[in-house]
Amino acid sequence: MNNKNGPIEPSDGIATRPIQVSIALVPGFALTSFSLAIEALSVANELSGQELYRYSICSPDKELNQPVTSSNGVPVSITASMADSQSCDILLLCSYRNAANYNNRSLNHWLKRIHQHKGYIAALSGSAFILAQAGLLKHRSCTLVPEYQATFAELYPDIPIQENLFTVSDHVLTSAGGTATLDMLLYLIGLDHGRDFAWRVAQQFMQDQVRSSEAMQSTRQRISLRIKSPCLGAAVELMEKHIAVPYSIKTLANQIGTTPRNLEMVFRKFADTTPGRYYLQLRLQHAHKMLEETCLSIANIAQATGFNSQSHFSQCFRDFYHKRPSEVRQR
Repeated sequence: MNNKNGPIEPSDGIATRPIQVSIALVPGFALTSFSLAIEALSVANELSGQELYRYSICSPDKELNQPVTSSNGVPVSITASMADSQSCDILLLCSYRNAANYNNRSLNHWLKRIHQHKGYIAALSGSAFILAQAGLLKHRSCTLVPEYQATFAELYPDIPIQENLFTVSDHVLTSAGGTATLDMLLYLIGLDHGRDFAWRVAQQFMQDQVRSSEAMQSTRQRISLRIKSPCLGAAVELMEKHIAVPYSIKTLANQIGTTPRNLEMVFRKFADTTPGRYYLQLRLQHAHKMLEETCLSIANIAQATGFNSQSHFSQCFRDFYHKRPSEVRQR
């Protein structure tokens, strides 16, 4: 990652200088998002056997050693002053309750300076409000905690809201909070140290029962796709969420803040296919799994995977799998 202190030089895939991470807490921040961010960085350090990430906790509202209270009343102590936290490679901005009304000029100035120096700004939970107020979401889309999306849309109608777990726009990232924080941190770790190392970090959370095995496999795929291209990863994530009622390619592009033409170029470059073809294959794969694992009728499966008729579904299925749906069901 870029920083005014100079690029981090890799050594056998591992950075020789710790990546500086400042975690800025705004009163009423979400404890889950904050904790998962800390855990992801700590696990990365532990697995590597060295300090890949050096993080400090600061606040624009509190002095050193003073606590900042989370939305559920848990206090977290500040380990560094704002002044000591200015030079960082990544800023994790944590806010939640009352983020829509929060305004701190010093913080806004800091955010703009980090952005100018191409540092990464990762906004957790409700922190998209703060980025919008600072002017950092102009010509960008964003993600934030679902319960505040309606408020955000009223305050900032020109800033599109994505459905994804997190949004990547150049060096600005926003997330939906909660466990989506882990996905975003794994993405950042993957950028620094590769997708295989990010997956090793992800596996530690599976072992700690934060997520199911199936959920972690989805996380692994998202890491891989996002590192190839944030646009590709975001599009596939939405495709998987909208199987029964598929989005048009135009709607899909709008939802992730791009154009159909750019989406077409991204899929051809990184997936060697078109968005429409990729989407169709996802739906057929879901249908195949349902044929094997459920007793639903073929007509119901066709409807559940976005096909208008059973005959159309059967034709597409034969073209892709070279067998009829009934053959899979009989087997």
